[in-house]
Amino acid sequence: MKRRELKDLIDRARASCQLLLGDGHLAAVLRQVSIELAAAPSPLRHYQIDAAEKEDAVSMLVRDRSPLSAAEVEQMLLRRFAEHTPDSFELDHAKRLAAAPALLRKYLAMLSAEAQPAGMLPRLIAPPEDGTGIIDRLATPEDATAAAAPFDRFAAGKVLRGDLEPVRLSAVRGADEFYGFHYVRLIFKEHFSTFAAGGNVPPLFIVSLPGLGKTAMTAAGTLAHRELTLILPGPHQLENGLRQLLDTLAARRDRRFVLFFDDIDPRQVDWYEFRTNIGGCFAPPDNVACVLAANYDFPPNVLSRGRLLSFPIFDELSCQDMVNDFLIQHKLRNPAANLISVIAADYVEEFGQKKFAELSPRSLIRYLQVYINSADKRKKMLEASHQEMIMRPDAQLFYEQNIKLMRSLYGDGYIEELLKEKLRKLGGR
Repeated sequence: MKRRELKDLIDRARASCQLLLGDGHLAAVLRQVSIELAAAPSPLRHYQIDAAEKEDAVSMLVRDRSPLSAAEVEQMLLRRFAEHTPDSFELDHAKRLAAAPALLRKYLAMLSAEAQPAGMLPRLIAPPEDGTGIIDRLATPEDATAAAAPFDRFAAGKVLRGDLEPVRLSAVRGADEFYGFHYVRLIFKEHFSTFAAGGNVPPLFIVSLPGLGKTAMTAAGTLAHRELTLILPGPHQLENGLRQLLDTLAARRDRRFVLFFDDIDPRQVDWYEFRTNIGGCFAPPDNVACVLAANYDFPPNVLSRGRLLSFPIFDELSCQDMVNDFLIQHKLRNPAANLISVIAADYVEEFGQKKFAELSPRSLIRYLQVYINSADKRKKMLEASHQEMIMRPDAQLFYEQNIKLMRSLYGDGYIEELLKEKLRKLGGR
């Protein structure tokens, strides 16, 4: 095959690559090869090699950034067809692109033949691949859909990272394994149920101190519905790549996605792209719901695009409320107030003994799991609940821990503002 003929085929493959896969690594390889084929061959410039030298651009391209194999190219195309059913025009381009690895081998063989002395480059030439690939055998869009089914990344799992690769979450609780915080749980249930049923929901902005359940409740609320897939992008995708991610998810009309930006710092985010694509110039796709969770308040011009959900403070009352719910869900129909009190007090006592790093629903759940699995502990708490002196959870300790946590997150000025606001409310009574 002549250089000009090979260059023409390479250029066509590159055009198909840009149409189907965009300007990625393969397109860059094909472009560089086309440039080299357009130039007159100069073997000495390209391939004089000794111990102190490296090969020039083409040789390095082949050796260090080796062209993709035929199998890799086909997998890239099939992944695309799994997300977007091709028409006959795209199928023709796919077949042209699938031939690119074979064209690159022809190019390498041509380099080897031109090299001086002859045979200088045999280590750079991959063995030929026999037979036709999957893409060559596809005749209709239906064929492409069937062939692409094993490559559907959305079918690989219920939870995906921002690059849409499957990820396995550890120790995910069910939606019915949360206790207390009744209003918050009701909002979660209503929000995800509405979206799973095909309804539109606004972006959900969740704000709370750490450890109250933002992440766990969002994951549980999503995974409770088989219709929903949880996407976990990185915080950087709020600022760069959000539009592309939304477009990719919008193409899958057969699925519904919860896009969960977890543990972000709203003070550090450039919100331009989010405000443009969520309630700005563009609306998010109907099959995508956005959830954003943070320990800090969101800016007003961001909150105006959705719904705010704030967790209440975890104090001695909410602690006992959680214990009450836990006992009811574990078949104790009417837990006695004294039993609830001594369990909560024992949990606080164990925190004081440094068995937990925080007073929070997260650590209380761990305590309650030990309680339910230990007959001795259950007996001890029941006996304590029948004594004359009933242990009560220390309200002051909750207060001190919450103030300490808020100071570490928000600074002393925040606490002063809270106190001023409380005094203003008392003065207005």
